[in-house]
Amino acid sequence: MKHIQGKLNTRLFSVNEANSGYFHIQSILFVKQKNSRALLFTWVILALSLITFPTTSYANEGDDLVQAAQTGNLLKVHSLLMKGVNINQIGSKGKTPLMASSGEGHMEVVKVLLDNGAKVNLRPKKGFTSLMLASLKGHTVIVDALLAKGAEVNHEAKGGFTALIFAALHGHTGTVDALLKKDAKVDQQTRDGFTALVFASQGGHGKIVKALLDKGAEVNHQTKNAVTTALVLASEGGHGEIVKDLLDNGAKIDHQTKKGYTALMKASQYGYTEIVLTLMDRGANLNLKNIHGATAEKLARQPHITTILKASSATK
Repeated sequence: MKHIQGKLNTRLFSVNEANSGYFHIQSILFVKQKNSRALLFTWVILALSLITFPTTSYANEGDDLVQAAQTGNLLKVHSLLMKGVNINQIGSKGKTPLMASSGEGHMEVVKVLLDNGAKVNLRPKKGFTSLMLASLKGHTVIVDALLAKGAEVNHEAKGGFTALIFAALHGHTGTVDALLKKDAKVDQQTRDGFTALVFASQGGHGKIVKALLDKGAEVNHQTKNAVTTALVLASEGGHGEIVKDLLDNGAKIDHQTKKGYTALMKASQYGYTEIVLTLMDRGANLNLKNIHGATAEKLARQPHITTILKASSATK
């Protein structure tokens, strides 16, 4: 019986799959010079059976770096960077390690990433940047660190939101101050026409309202759909001191929204006596009507406010 003559082939197979890194196949194949289809099939099965899957692939290590940054695991961040994992890797949820750590407030991780060359202005998902995520959560120390590394203060995310708008919306006074010092645009608008001042007035964030007004924010800016203003929203929300600050800075007291509501109507409707008195004292028109023909007096739900408005009308 003749011995089968063959030769030794050592091959390295690489299988590149999306979001899975590289899987290495090392197999030793003895290939018969005269192969039959059945024998070839046998060798294919053998080759597939020898595939080894590493516990962590390169892409997974990128996700691991994002996860470590998000949880503040400084030791793991160091370890993965030492392995050469891409510091600007975009994880499966669309964040870079710097974005993840900035949003969660992990300053030590942020510092390490910045010191190792992390890009501060990457916007992989819906236009969000590390600065926006830090501003959204009010991590002022991180905001300062990002700005010092050249973070663009006026980048716009999807919908027109900026770092300043995010900070004002959520009432982060220190963050707003830090952004304003770097010349953040005070009158930047969202897609619906909301500005930082409108959001701050609506949310009752008095210190932010003052800071924005001091920087020249447009006090009578109108939103696009509702055609409302900071004064109307502050009155509707019961924020008396903000109402006064807006009036002191030239807010139009009788502005009517798309549906015809004024600041006085809203304050009357929701029962904010102090604001009603402030607006009346500043000369608000009691006779204006909304699209339904209702005046502030008719909209008042509390008897004492109705009495106040009636008495004032009677004296005019």
